[in-house]
Amino acid sequence: MGDMDYLAHVSEDGLRREPVSVHLSQVADMAASFADVFGGSAWGYAVGMAHDIGKYSKAFQHRLLDGGPKCDHSTAGAVELAKQPFGWMLSYCAAGHHGGLPNGGTLLDDGASLAGRIAKAGRGELPDYTEYKNDVSVSVPVGLPMFGIDKMAQSDMAYALAFRTRMLFSCLVDADYLCTERFIDNKDRELGGHDDLVRLQGMLEKKIASFYPPATDLNAARCHLLEQCAEAAEGEPGVYSLTVPTGGGKTLSSMRFALRHACAHGMRRVIYAAPYTSIIEQNADVYRGLFGSDNVLEHHADFDFDTLGESGGRMRLAAENWDAPVVVTTNVQVFESLHSDKTSRCRKLHNIAGSVIILDEAQMIPTDYLRPCVRALAELVNRYGCTVLLCTATQPAINPFFAETGLSVKEVAGDVDCLFDTLRRVTYIGLGSIDDSGLVRRLASHNQALCIVNSRAQAKNLFNSLAELAGEDGCYHLSTLMHPAHRRSTLKEIRTRLASGAPCCVVSTSLVEAGVDLDFPVVYRAVAGLDSIVQAAGRCNREGKMNYADARVFLFSPETSYALPIETKHRIGVIGTTDPRLFEVEEFGDVGTPDSVERYFKALYSYKEYGSSSSGVSGLDKQGIVMALSEPRVLTLIEGAPKALSYPFRDVASSFKIIADGSYSVVIPCGEIEGDLELLMSGTISRDAIRHVSCYAVSVYEQDLKALYASGLVDRVADDLFLLLDANTYSETTGLDVRAEGGKGVFL
Repeated sequence: MGDMDYLAHVSEDGLRREPVSVHLSQVADMAASFADVFGGSAWGYAVGMAHDIGKYSKAFQHRLLDGGPKCDHSTAGAVELAKQPFGWMLSYCAAGHHGGLPNGGTLLDDGASLAGRIAKAGRGELPDYTEYKNDVSVSVPVGLPMFGIDKMAQSDMAYALAFRTRMLFSCLVDADYLCTERFIDNKDRELGGHDDLVRLQGMLEKKIASFYPPATDLNAARCHLLEQCAEAAEGEPGVYSLTVPTGGGKTLSSMRFALRHACAHGMRRVIYAAPYTSIIEQNADVYRGLFGSDNVLEHHADFDFDTLGESGGRMRLAAENWDAPVVVTTNVQVFESLHSDKTSRCRKLHNIAGSVIILDEAQMIPTDYLRPCVRALAELVNRYGCTVLLCTATQPAINPFFAETGLSVKEVAGDVDCLFDTLRRVTYIGLGSIDDSGLVRRLASHNQALCIVNSRAQAKNLFNSLAELAGEDGCYHLSTLMHPAHRRSTLKEIRTRLASGAPCCVVSTSLVEAGVDLDFPVVYRAVAGLDSIVQAAGRCNREGKMNYADARVFLFSPETSYALPIETKHRIGVIGTTDPRLFEVEEFGDVGTPDSVERYFKALYSYKEYGSSSSGVSGLDKQGIVMALSEPRVLTLIEGAPKALSYPFRDVASSFKIIADGSYSVVIPCGEIEGDLELLMSGTISRDAIRHVSCYAVSVYEQDLKALYASGLVDRVADDLFLLLDANTYSETTGLDVRAEGGKGVFL
C-alpha cells in the first residue's frame, strides 16, 4: 500500500475516506488543546499521535474496506509508547481508548491487561503495523509529566501519576470521539449558544440587586451571606466551606461565590453536584430561570432532554463531555466518573479541570468512600486548577482529610454560630420510644405534619394506618418504592396543599430531608444520624414565619422493630454516644449547632475508620482504593524498556460503587412511555428510551426482584431492567408492592 492508502475511516456511502495520518493529527491537536488546561499539552499530543497507529496494518485495512475479521489496532500504540520513559502512562490510554482503561496486570495475563496485551506483541501476535513509520512519529515528552511531582513522597507521586493518566485518557477519548464524529457526520457538531461566565455573573448580580433593601430579618441575613460570598470569592483557589442553616439561601449564595471566583481566576465552568435528583431538578430549574437553558446542563439518569425544546439536542451532546458553563449533576456522576475505566464516563474529566465544584449537602459524601472522594477532590485542587465549595447546614468534619493533602478548608460564612442563632427555626422535643399506633394518632391530630422514618416498610405501614384513621384526603406517602415521576407529582400536590393551608400529612423516608423545598409547621423524625435529624428539621418552619418555640420537631425511637441499613444503624449508635439525650423524653432546644454537628462527624469518622471493620481495612475507604492507586507494583512491560507502574484501573472502577450493585430497575408502564416500551420490547435498545423509562422505574433489591419474578409479576426487557406486568402490584399512593403475590390486572 502507498503512503496515502492507509485509512482510518470510510464514510457509509464509501465516497469519503480519511487517511490514518489525518485522523492522528486531528486527534493529537485536539487532545493537546484539552490537556493544555492542566499543563499536559505535549502529553495529549503524543498519545493522540500514537493511539491508532495499529491501523497501519493490512489486517485492519482488510477489516475496514472488505468487512474482514476484527483485529487489534489499539495495542500497537501502547507498545511503541511503552518503549520510552513515562510512556507507559500513555500506553494505558492508547490500549484503552475503545474498551476502557485496563489493569496493569502481568506479562502472564491472557490479554485483557496492559501487560498481557503488550506480551502479545512480544510473541508476534499483533498484525504488522510498522508502516506507520513512513507517515508519523511516536515520541513521548522528556521528563516527568507534571510540575513538582519529583518533590512528592513516593505514594503521593504514584497516586498523582494514576490521576494524570486518567485525565490524559479523558483528553484522548473525547478528542477521538469528536474527530470521528466529525468525519462520519461530515460536519462539526452543533455547539455554541453558551454565554461566558462573566455574562452569567452579570445575570446573577442583576437578580441579587432586586433583593435590596431587604424587607425582613430573614432577607437581611440572606443578603449578608451573599455579601460574604462575594468577598470570599476573591480568595485564592482551594477548598472552601459554606455552612448555612436551612433557609439561608445557599442555592444563590453558593453560585455567587462560584461565578465571582471563576471570573476572578480565569476558570472555565461551575459544576454543581448534589446527592438526590430531587434537589438537582429543583436547583437546575432555578439556574435555568437565571441563565437560560442553553447555559445550564442538567445531567442525571432521570433527565429528559426533550423537555428543553430547541436546546435539547445541544445539551444532550454537551452531557457527553460536560461542555457547558454550568453543569448540574449528581455526586454519583462526579465521583464514579473520577474512578471509572469506561470511555463514556471518562470523556468529561478533562472539562472538570479549571472549574469551581459546588458540593451541595456535603455531608452526603458516602463514608465508605470518604478518603478516595477527598483525595480525588484534593488532586483536582492541587494540580488541575479547581476550587471546591462544600455546602450544607451540617458540615462534615473532613478538614483533617484535606489537611493530609496540604489543603486547608476556609469557611465563607464568617461567624457561623451567630448565623445559626439568627436563623434558628425550630425547637426539638424528645418523645422517647413510641409504637406505630401512638405515632399515627399524634400525626392525625395535626392539620399539617411531616413524619420521616428510616424504613420503607415503616413508612408504608404508618401511611396505611393514617389513611384508615383520618381518611386518604390530604394523606401522602413518599418513598423510593414510588417511581421518580410519581414522587415529583406527589411533591407538587403536597406543596400546593401546604401553600393553601389545606390538611396535609406526609409520611416519608429520608428522601425529603435534604434540600427538598417543603415547609411544615410540625415534623416528626425517627432518631437517626445527627445530620439527618437536622436536615429533617429544615423542612419545618423553612421560611421562618413562625416563632421557633412554636415550630416543633419531635424525635422518637420506633417501638416496632424494622430492618434498617447497616449505615443507619452505625449512625444511630454514634448518636447514642455523642448525644444520648436525643433518645429521652424532654425538650432539647437546638441540637444542631455547628459544634454538636462537628463532634458527631468526628465520632462517626473515628468509628468508621477504626471501629467498624475487623479486616484492618479503613471503613472510610472500604475497598482500599487510595492504597491501590498509591502503592502499585513495578512492572516490566518490554524487556530493556523503562519500568512501568501497574495500576488496577479496571478493578478500582469495579470497586467504586456509591450505589451498590445488587439493585435492579422495575419499570412501571404508563401512557407517557408507551412508545419507548414498545421499542424495548422489540429489542431496540437506545439511550433515549432507557432514559425516558427510568423516570418511571423503581429500584429494588435482588431478593425482592426474585420474588416478583417467581410470581410472574415482572419480565426482563434489558440488562438489569425489568417490566412490571401486573397493575395490582403498583399503588397510586404507596408505589410498588415488592411482596405482592400477583393479581390479574395486566398492563400489557
